[in-house]
Amino acid sequence: MTRKHKPRRRRRWFRDMTAADYILTVLGLCLGTAAALFPWHVYLNPDKYGPPRMTFSRGGVIPEAEILALQSGEAVFDMRKGRFVVDDRSVAGVDPLVTGRIDPDRAAATGDLDQEFPGRDVGFEVFAVDGRRALVGDAHGVYLIRPHSRLPDGTFARSFRHDEAGWYILTSDERILRP
Repeated sequence: MTRKHKPRRRRRWFRDMTAADYILTVLGLCLGTAAALFPWHVYLNPDKYGPPRMTFSRGGVIPEAEILALQSGEAVFDMRKGRFVVDDRSVAGVDPLVTGRIDPDRAAATGDLDQEFPGRDVGFEVFAVDGRRALVGDAHGVYLIRPHSRLPDGTFARSFRHDEAGWYILTSDERILRP
């Protein structure tokens, strides 16, 4: 038994489409066109899409007192006034460098600035020494030192040396400290 196959009816474009097909086709074409053209619109009109322009509240006029404060090199921005003013805060004798040492010329003498380090009676222990660094400790903590560093007793580690017994520290007063 052979069956006769009915030939498939071929779909004909634009003649067999419903209204929904036409609407979806037009929307797809519009969306594709907008996606292709929008980057060019942004490229050709950057002022519409960039960050907002900065506006100044004073219209370009800077008060002379603020100009003098900025030229003095010690200006501070005052949040209440909304402008720079001269820094007239008193300095407590602290050197502004990273060292943070107290400048004896400007310091209000609250103590002896030339205070010596503790003497030889301060006990500390050498935990480890190698060619470049050593680990020493006292009651206040453990310190990693290098040659020419100050030890807790006030002397300096002149160098780290090695002999048949191992590594040791040679101090500035010619003492030998071993772990």
